[in-house]
Amino acid sequence: MYDTKIINAKIIDGTGTSFFEGEIGIKQNIIVERGKKIGASKNTFNAEGNILCPGIIDTHTHYDAQLTWDNLASPSLDLGVTTAIIGNCGFTLAPCKLAHRDLNMQNLIKVEGMPFNALKNGMDWSYETYGDYLNLLEKKNLALNICSYVGHSAVRIWSMGEAAMEREASESEIKEMEEIVKDAMKCGAIGFATSTFEGHNGAGGRPMPSRLASNNEISRLIKAMSYQSRGVFMLTKSNNTTIEDVEIMMKGIKRPAMIAAIFYNPTKKDWAINTLNDISTSSKKGFEFWGQVSCRPLTMEFTMNEPYMLEGLSSWKSYMMEKDNKKKMNILRDDNFRKRVKEEIYDSSKNKLFVGDWNKIKLIEAKRENNKKYEGLSVREISSKENKDPFDWIIDNTLSVLGKDDLFIAELLNTDEDEVKKLILHDNATISLSDAGAHLSLLCDAGYGLDLLGKWSRDLGVMNLEEAVYNLTGKQADIYRIPKRGKLLPGYYADMLLFDPKKVGVSKTSRIKDLPGGSTRLKVSPLGIKGIWVNGADYFHNNYFNGKLIRSYLP
Repeated sequence: MYDTKIINAKIIDGTGTSFFEGEIGIKQNIIVERGKKIGASKNTFNAEGNILCPGIIDTHTHYDAQLTWDNLASPSLDLGVTTAIIGNCGFTLAPCKLAHRDLNMQNLIKVEGMPFNALKNGMDWSYETYGDYLNLLEKKNLALNICSYVGHSAVRIWSMGEAAMEREASESEIKEMEEIVKDAMKCGAIGFATSTFEGHNGAGGRPMPSRLASNNEISRLIKAMSYQSRGVFMLTKSNNTTIEDVEIMMKGIKRPAMIAAIFYNPTKKDWAINTLNDISTSSKKGFEFWGQVSCRPLTMEFTMNEPYMLEGLSSWKSYMMEKDNKKKMNILRDDNFRKRVKEEIYDSSKNKLFVGDWNKIKLIEAKRENNKKYEGLSVREISSKENKDPFDWIIDNTLSVLGKDDLFIAELLNTDEDEVKKLILHDNATISLSDAGAHLSLLCDAGYGLDLLGKWSRDLGVMNLEEAVYNLTGKQADIYRIPKRGKLLPGYYADMLLFDPKKVGVSKTSRIKDLPGGSTRLKVSPLGIKGIWVNGADYFHNNYFNGKLIRSYLP
């Protein structure tokens, strides 16, 4: 007799094959049977003809801090995610010595837009080593399954302290880091993650520690990761890091590499597709490389207190690193500073978050009374009315009383659906990049999976439902070597999502105030979800928490 039986379901099993109508039987947390009229069960759930598929596996999240106070990983589980991978880009809070807590925290506040009050009031620091951190997560009664990278920046700080953000590592420091990475893999890390991306800056506007690492250091740490013949290497790459560089780093290391973040950029129209094609070329040489792409436009809410879209510009660095507020304002008044920033914004030779399309930056909430009449207009429209250059207007507004607190929304990348279609259909792409757990006040893309099922599959017909489900589930589990997840097959864990294909999607974004310390965040709600099971437990209807910290992976 089964513990739970799902009946009257249209089953899409995550393998890419066509759906079938039938039943699934679960004992404890495992699928033990599927078919028609499979037998008796203690509990029966009627799917009423809706689609039953594996739960979404979100491979690019930043819940490392949030999980210590929120075992639900809100809002991901509500949006159909039953397994999430944390520690992407190498931005983790483990390992962390007592003396380095403040530095690690300040780095995440800056690079991942995590509210200071939330981290200060919510973070559980009852660990130091990476293994201790995993043990802490296991005690948190997780609501969904979690896989964790060991992060390069935290490892560097453990070995080098403040110097991790100032210079390359010495031979002895690299050796110590190698041992930390090996130990993390022994404790159950899914792999090793790092970043060389120019926009990743930490405390005081300084480059995140991993950006100071040599390619030799990165290569040696990848090799340390793979010492048990397993592990995934994750890289968020800079403009200067080529796919050939990744080949050199991984020469002789037979492990998969996940390369982020690949968005369509309208001023460098071929950059994203060419990057995926370069990855494809590497794969033909025997490397297993994948490119992380997104099915959503990269849209951010921001104020000029934290203009994340500008922080990858080298010309913005002098302002970003200045601590004295009066001096910061003087920098903004400097005509030469403005000239340099504008030149870099409009330079089409580099791939950047913001490419100078002022029509796609809109004022949505004015704190400055004089700007109330401009709410809903783009910066291009506002600057035209003010007879100013768009950048000069937004800087002049920043210098005025309350102008720094005006709230804008920016559509930055991935705004052309025809071009995004090419990316999500590429053979060497994986659909991800939710960034869930990070940039909480700027964006919420945690519902990307429901967007793929609704907008891209149902509405636009870019791929059928079976293909969409496979991209979100079985494909991810295979790439990341996550055992017995991502497919509705006998012997697999019963991580399942039930949805109405006519209604599935996400709501509009709203702002809520529910973080520790009273900080706000952006949130979306699910549409069309009828059921969520994690390891066989019904979360959607009974609010059961049955997630697992996954510490064992396939070779």
